[in-house]
Amino acid sequence: MMSTVLMPPLRRGRTASFLSASLLSLLAGCVTGPAVPPRATVAPPASPAGGDALVPSPVPGRWWRLYREPALDALVEEALTDNRDLRTAAARLLEARAILDEARGERLPQTTVAADAGGGSSLEDQIEAAYGHSDRVRTGPRFGLGTDVVWEADLFGRLASSVKAARADADAAKADEDGVRVLVAAEVTRAWLDACGHAHRAGVARRSLALVERARALAGQLRAAGAGLPVDVARADTLVAQAEAAIPALEAGRHNALARLAVLTGHPPTESPAAAAACTRLPTIDVPLPVGDGLALLRRRPDVREAERRLAASTARIGVATADLYPRISLAGGFASSSHTPGDLAARGNIVWRIGPMLSWSFPNIGAARARIAQARAREVGALARFDAAILTALGEVNQAGEDYGAALRRREALRVAAERSAEAARLSRLARAAGAATALEALDAERADVAARAALAAADADVATAQVVLFKALGGGWEDAPAVALPAPVRAPVSARVIQP
Repeated sequence: MMSTVLMPPLRRGRTASFLSASLLSLLAGCVTGPAVPPRATVAPPASPAGGDALVPSPVPGRWWRLYREPALDALVEEALTDNRDLRTAAARLLEARAILDEARGERLPQTTVAADAGGGSSLEDQIEAAYGHSDRVRTGPRFGLGTDVVWEADLFGRLASSVKAARADADAAKADEDGVRVLVAAEVTRAWLDACGHAHRAGVARRSLALVERARALAGQLRAAGAGLPVDVARADTLVAQAEAAIPALEAGRHNALARLAVLTGHPPTESPAAAAACTRLPTIDVPLPVGDGLALLRRRPDVREAERRLAASTARIGVATADLYPRISLAGGFASSSHTPGDLAARGNIVWRIGPMLSWSFPNIGAARARIAQARAREVGALARFDAAILTALGEVNQAGEDYGAALRRREALRVAAERSAEAARLSRLARAAGAATALEALDAERADVAARAALAAADADVATAQVVLFKALGGGWEDAPAVALPAPVRAPVSARVIQP
């Protein structure tokens, strides 16, 4: 409670008039802070991104189902239940809701119960001796029991503003949890696509290696027969080494993607999902991606909602700080009993009770309160700036992701045309070899070029899949209709059984 300041008794009439006038003027113009938070200074565009591959239709909540992979769907659901980062966010939400319950509880009457026992003399014994004009103060055992009830009349909105701030903080924690859901769903989908894409590209690389090894063997045979040149053998050796060098990185990428999947779903990295480990084909989405409109994007993005609720909490705390300018008026009541024996605690003569209003005010020393108001207003300005930044970040990420996705599609289309033409060249080379119009090395070179074109197309397919996930992540989908997070029940282990010793 704030301390009550008493004015020095200069002149009773003037002092009373001064206090009355000051109190009336302050209470007449009291304002408990802004009713609503300020609006953002950034206006959302009609569409956050464009392009032929994007359509302004609503974004599906479970967008990963567009890949039509039931095993992927099951992994995402598992991660949304057991991911450890998501459990951390869920625990923060529980904490924020408990703080809200505490703020609501402050609006109810506050009760305290006290009991004590001791020996010697008490203040009551000393007062009793003084009234009896005796020098003998009674000593011995002493027992006390009491209770107090205080209810604050929230005339100036301090408690109501505290509840509003706590509620906004809880909403922000919920938005933060949704943001982690978006991240987890996107990372699981991306890891799945990476595992499938690396496996597919590794298969293409092995076929390329087999072809250049055949070319090297043929070059060696021609050189031994005197029909080839040493430079042909050296060139074939170089191609074999280059083909071999491409495989380890692809295998490592597949291994890392499987390990990420295991960790994201709440398992050790060695326990990779069997379905993902067996995937060798990159799933694709063959329909234009939905992006919705700009306003729907801002309402869907959890980070924007979180910033908006943090701003609302900052505005409410201005009301908390402003209420300190005015008195806190409470209705208090209680009783206390003190006796030398426990049986006499209920005796009427040992019970003291009280009830009545209670005033607490820091007037006229309100400089500290005004400083706290200035701090709260500054925090609101900062929260507004963060809200604006969150809006701009969301719009910028979707715009950039949409442009990158369009570029990835155009690049893949060009490589697809190149792969088709390379396949046609390899087919014609085989026909020419059968007719004796081309050498074996020429036919193998055409095959190798065809495999290289297919490898480039496979890499482009992986880039398109990655761009799709980045776009969906930027759009903020994936938290709707999510399963409940399975929070662990803490199990206490003895120190000797701990995995990590302090």
